[in-house]
Amino acid sequence: MMFLSRLSLVFFLMAGMISFGGQVRAQEQMMTAGFQFKPLFSSKFFNTGPESRSVQGVNFTVTPEGGYCMGMVLRRGLTDTWSVESGINYVKRNYSIDIQDSANSVNGSFSMVSYDVPLLGLVFIQLSEHIFMDVGLGVSLDFFPSDLRSKTDVYEHYSARKSWFSPAVLANLGWEYRTEKSGYFYLGASYHRPFDYIYGTYLGYPDLRPLNSSVKTEPPITLSGNFLTFDIRYFFHSDPLKKKKKVRKNDPRTR
Repeated sequence: MMFLSRLSLVFFLMAGMISFGGQVRAQEQMMTAGFQFKPLFSSKFFNTGPESRSVQGVNFTVTPEGGYCMGMVLRRGLTDTWSVESGINYVKRNYSIDIQDSANSVNGSFSMVSYDVPLLGLVFIQLSEHIFMDVGLGVSLDFFPSDLRSKTDVYEHYSARKSWFSPAVLANLGWEYRTEKSGYFYLGASYHRPFDYIYGTYLGYPDLRPLNSSVKTEPPITLSGNFLTFDIRYFFHSDPLKKKKKVRKNDPRTR
């Protein structure tokens, strides 16, 4: 919770700087759609690094190895300053498995597929005639369709999801080039952090050392599901929505 408080504080400070530090112009009365592709990265600094456990002298490590997120984006301009985004994304996370004892080392891998529906609030600042900068904060509802299982001659792997659905917090920073007729081109970065771990990973290893039997991770290694992304987006050109004029029933001009 301390992390979320700091993240919210940073967002509102940046939003305030944007609101009072330059010419602001978002997409008031604009409704547009686009698509995005986001490679996934891991970093120990953002708590997206390896997860480890040692059992009876055997070291088990599960490490995020990147992946990608892709999907559709919908954006609606609310005011001269604020916009909101939503959509749906397909997310593929890749993980490596490393098992080590005093005499042997075993490596493996598995992949995880999920879907997320984000809701993001954005604040824009105009840097030049066509270039805009934004900062965003929001939430996502992540959907995990199944548990994961794999087996080799050396180890067994089973990852059990904590829940079908998992909420997450989103933070975003990016730059956008807006054309007159060809749409918007966007580059940025995002941080995705679930409120709780998403999977518990169990690993079974028939220890090859003499006089030992199978070793298992109990309790399981918990996977946080955090990730960083490099965001590539394109939005189609869209004209501003026309405001409907209110007509009074007793107005003689409508007769």
